[in-house]
Amino acid sequence: MADPANRELERLRNAVAELSSLNEISSAINSSMSVDKISSIIVDKCIKHTNASQGVVFLLEEKLEPDGPDQFKTFVRTFDSREDIPFHMHMSLAGWMLKNRQLLVINSPQEKHPLVGMNFEKLGINSVLAAPLMAQKGLIGVLALFNKRDQTGFTTTDKRFLGIVGTQCAQVVESARLYLQERKLDNLREELEVAKKIQQGFLPKNSQISENTACYGINIPAKEIGGDFFDIVTRSEEETFISIGDVVGKGVPAALLMANAQAVLRSQLQQGDTTDFAHLAGTLNYLICEFTNPGQFITGLFGSFNKRTRVFKFIDAGHPLPLIAHNGKTLPQSIIPDIVFGVLPGIEFHQHELSLPENSVMILYTDGVSEAENVRGEQFGEAKVASVLIECANLSAKEICEYFVRKVAEFSGGAPQSDDLTIVVAKIN
Repeated sequence: MADPANRELERLRNAVAELSSLNEISSAINSSMSVDKISSIIVDKCIKHTNASQGVVFLLEEKLEPDGPDQFKTFVRTFDSREDIPFHMHMSLAGWMLKNRQLLVINSPQEKHPLVGMNFEKLGINSVLAAPLMAQKGLIGVLALFNKRDQTGFTTTDKRFLGIVGTQCAQVVESARLYLQERKLDNLREELEVAKKIQQGFLPKNSQISENTACYGINIPAKEIGGDFFDIVTRSEEETFISIGDVVGKGVPAALLMANAQAVLRSQLQQGDTTDFAHLAGTLNYLICEFTNPGQFITGLFGSFNKRTRVFKFIDAGHPLPLIAHNGKTLPQSIIPDIVFGVLPGIEFHQHELSLPENSVMILYTDGVSEAENVRGEQFGEAKVASVLIECANLSAKEICEYFVRKVAEFSGGAPQSDDLTIVVAKIN
């Protein structure tokens, strides 16, 4: 029988060793490290202290779909072994921990254990010790050790030690993950800011002014980058090409499709004669149908304005019709737009003509204007677009665009901008 003094001495030695290992872990890790580095340190120290053969930290990440079949998915795994632990072993441990959230110790492959379906002898596992990693948000992962090197199996002391490590390290691991996410978000913000500058660089910045006509456009994306576009290109002393479009959706996917559509129109302009707008529309429509995912489409309107005849020849693919104000009223129209770009590859587009009277104003806009909402969910509406245009028709083209932006903001009354807002104005002096 062991001497009580020797037993007490052994207990103190174990306590000192435990404190030393815990201190080594806490001193070695911090939240600015990578998650893999922290996991590796934790596993190394735990294996050394408990005399285990191998270990693993596998973290769990919440699914994006809260109603999905599984609450968590494996995020990262770290091994300290020549042989990997089978993936289904992780899943069994994860399922047990999600349900029980407590320490698990199994010291014999023959004994009945809660990890149903795991054949430990076949997997070469003779003992398991696992601790939940509990942070403020709940369970974030599992720290598990396998195959104690001596015949006693994992002890109560080992169990207490791993429980302390799991409790102390979980928050550091979670902080490291949050730190990594913040860095990724910062990088993404920087990239989006660069993309915004590039995208804004594609848009005309100054009024196109001739002897009797002035054109100006403005674009305000709902996010860093948007899916609206417009273009104003002087083709000759008489002809000005005007385009406006609205890609379904917002953000990066819409911006990429917008850039492609604008590139197609620009390239066609550079090739010379673009009077066959129906053919140009068919080409654009085919390319969008061919090279984009189903469900992506563009409402668009483009054409050429003749400053001498004051005739605007254009194609309208599901876009709000041009609105013309003259002598304190808006002019009625009977034009029926064609289908949007990107839905049916072989459809025929039709060219329309509008004659603008002297001293009139034409406005092209996206539905970010007419469908802007206030805090009560009410929309700006097409009728208000017409009344605002009549109010400001005596202003310059640039001032009309800016007047509309102010009116939409006043109407919204603090409600967040839900869609990109784009306006193009042509004023006939």
